[in-house]
Amino acid sequence: MIETDELACETLIVLKYNDTVIANLLGTPADIHELMIGHLACEGYLNTNMELIMESMFEVELSSKSFLAKISSEQKIINPENSNRLVTSSCGACNNDDLEQLISDLPIIEKDMRAVDFDSLNRLFSSMRESQKGFQATGGMHAAGITDSDNNLLYVMEDIGRHNAVDKVIGKALKENIDISKSQLLLSGRCGWDIVAKASRCGVPNIVSIGACSSLAAKAARYTGVRLISFLKPDNAVIIGHN
Repeated sequence: MIETDELACETLIVLKYNDTVIANLLGTPADIHELMIGHLACEGYLNTNMELIMESMFEVELSSKSFLAKISSEQKIINPENSNRLVTSSCGACNNDDLEQLISDLPIIEKDMRAVDFDSLNRLFSSMRESQKGFQATGGMHAAGITDSDNNLLYVMEDIGRHNAVDKVIGKALKENIDISKSQLLLSGRCGWDIVAKASRCGVPNIVSIGACSSLAAKAARYTGVRLISFLKPDNAVIIGHN
């Protein structure tokens, strides 16, 4: 018998870079600095001088309606016209209607040609599940994990939104100055095209998901060079890209 219910928190998180609101996110208000760093990198607002961003002033203001996260920096963002949009916990292409253009605009990354190690991947997901305290408490949280080049699980982040969880874990790795060019991005659920886009913009060469990938995710993976491993099982998976 369950005597009490704990609900996954979902609220408005506003990300502001200098004087520009870059996103209005619906997500879980934890690890907000990592969320903002990851969002800036994963959405292509910044591609150089991440060290300058780490040293910039960061603050969070709480109101009755939202969390306002602010970074003040001398570095200018790229594509400010894409900013100030509402991104829900399930949104992957908000305010965009040309998916072919979205994919063709993505960067091509250096492929990771190492063989897929199913034993290692399943151990990683077992470790990630043990770290999903939010999901264990609520049953309503997505998780994303990231490894180093030797397939050691470094960080696991949770959020009610899949995209936010990815932003958080990549932001955490960047914040800790981790080289993610040979890493694996682990997903507790499915993988859509937008997660592939985030990985390619940050140079992450591998995505591994427990759930399915979408047709558009597969297309984006083939275009960018990201290896996409989905439906992971003990000894097999659906692999899109190089083997």
